[in-house]
Amino acid sequence: MSVARLRHIIGSLGLLVALAGTSVPSPVSSAVLATGAPPVVEVAAPHGAAPRSDHVTIADGTHRWRTVERLVPVRTGPRGEVRISLDTTLYLPDNASRRAPQPAILMTHGFGLTKDSAEVVSTARFLAAHGYVVLTYTSSGFGDSGGCVTLQSTDYDVKSARQLIDTLLEPRADVLHDARGVVVGTIGGSYGGGGQLPLAAKDRRVRTSVVGRTWNDLRYSLDPNNRVVPGDRSGLQHGRNLQGVFKRQWTTLFYALGNTQPAMDGGSCPETKVATGDPVEIGGAAACPGYYLPLCRTFTTLDTTGDADAASRRLIARASAATYLADVDVPVLLVQGQSDTLFNLNDATATFLELRRRDVPVGMIWNSGGHGGYVSQPGECEAYDGTLRTVREMDRCYLSLRSLRWLDHWLRGKPGGRGPAFAYYRDWVRYAGSGPNDEQYGVARSVQGARRSTTFTLSGSSRLVAPGRTPVAGSATFVNPEGGQPAAYTETSNFTGPASSPSLADVPPSEVPGQLASFTSAPFARPFDAVGIPSARLRISHTNGQDLVFFAKAYDVAPSGASTLIHRLIAPVRVPANAVGDPVRIRLAGFAHRFRAGHRVRLVLCSTDQTSYNATTADVIEVRTGRGSTFTLPGA
Repeated sequence: MSVARLRHIIGSLGLLVALAGTSVPSPVSSAVLATGAPPVVEVAAPHGAAPRSDHVTIADGTHRWRTVERLVPVRTGPRGEVRISLDTTLYLPDNASRRAPQPAILMTHGFGLTKDSAEVVSTARFLAAHGYVVLTYTSSGFGDSGGCVTLQSTDYDVKSARQLIDTLLEPRADVLHDARGVVVGTIGGSYGGGGQLPLAAKDRRVRTSVVGRTWNDLRYSLDPNNRVVPGDRSGLQHGRNLQGVFKRQWTTLFYALGNTQPAMDGGSCPETKVATGDPVEIGGAAACPGYYLPLCRTFTTLDTTGDADAASRRLIARASAATYLADVDVPVLLVQGQSDTLFNLNDATATFLELRRRDVPVGMIWNSGGHGGYVSQPGECEAYDGTLRTVREMDRCYLSLRSLRWLDHWLRGKPGGRGPAFAYYRDWVRYAGSGPNDEQYGVARSVQGARRSTTFTLSGSSRLVAPGRTPVAGSATFVNPEGGQPAAYTETSNFTGPASSPSLADVPPSEVPGQLASFTSAPFARPFDAVGIPSARLRISHTNGQDLVFFAKAYDVAPSGASTLIHRLIAPVRVPANAVGDPVRIRLAGFAHRFRAGHRVRLVLCSTDQTSYNATTADVIEVRTGRGSTFTLPGA
């Protein structure tokens, strides 16, 4: 897929809206009264057969509710200088009263959507039917809310969310209070998940968060580098890398969608800039109509140079959970999709490990889907796939019930709601055919380092040899073309899932001859369940004297020779020029995958990818093999 073709695709506003899900969700009326219709991070699992996980029971939501709509004025911005109004809906269940106050839930939406989108309405009705007061709102820059798009920044969106709690929840006698104030939980996914942990760090009224398909460090998500910086024990402290490999396709799509909001009657960014009286913002509004200028400058810098300057890094850090995790002490449930190339499993795992290190109660679920047109499996019901669901449907699904039980446990004190510390969807296990598909979820007590893993050694020019086998010292070389083109194809970001529109799911990944080195294992004698984050230690060098850029990925190779790139995942790596020559430790993108008996695993290192900003200077890259060059796959 060429860059020109991609830009032709994103020229359609209707397709841009699909960024938030798999289709264009229809607005849903909210005025409805209804009833409940180390070297590797891997799992520590019990010995023997794969663990069963029938740990979710159906729960019927029986409460009715009414809704109240209101535009709420807030003051936001670094100095409180921006005055806007946010569009809100308050769901009030029939069990909430002065005598029986109920906990509240705060929720916003995915990028480009509003409070009336399917993901918000389905979730809000489900929680209201289970007796929660639910406050939903449209984030700044979208829909009927004012202002510009600010990426869930602590300087803007977090300040606004706190004021919504002040105005709409704190004064209500039918909402539960204690000595800390109103009792609030948060829930949301993608863009709607990005601000939850910064909010929890800043507002002690937030008691728990259910965080879906979102980022840990937005610098990693949009400008990733999977190089492990020396001294990083977890290998997932992504902010330690100063530069990454710009995720060009995904970021371009979001940049375009944000800047088209005023043309689609979303937000009031140009008017807000005029109201601030800032001549620089006013003068730049035509070229940057949906964001404040620093965000547009950040995109332009990355898009033209591939490098992030210090100001851009500081700006994006203000919108990253990683910046505030040291101040998060409330229980957190993380839900992340296995097929997500925007916010991958490494994002959630980085948050999980940091909270676990600090003894904060935390759980994590690796569900089946993710951004880009991947919908929920039967009995799963990830709220953020663009599907409007009834309360009755949500009452019988794994992810909605896990979220409900988590909230009940921490907001209402109901026992048993924490569930397993770690659960992961297994596409190799058959669904029973009705009810929540928890039988497809393996469980483990933790995500840990180096407990159970298999370390292969790179051998000769193309082999991975198993432990106990003698590797052959050798090397493999590949080139980076001048200009970084032509490039390997792994996906067309946001349009490769089976339910995306248009869907390019039938276009398989492809490599460019001469631009890769590949290393393949012997066939597995029995099924090998790999669950976790693979890693590699590489002795790799190059000739052009600049930063070394390459991509690492894992394939499943069938007995026929057919190869499948696991979940179309790639791990971009950028080694600073002054570190080239030293052994490089990397993390690949995490996954849960069964290699069937007779299949092999293949590690591919390549120089280019169409989704990303490739190195533009011609280069020859060499990988030395033999002892000291390894690939570690979670599982044994």
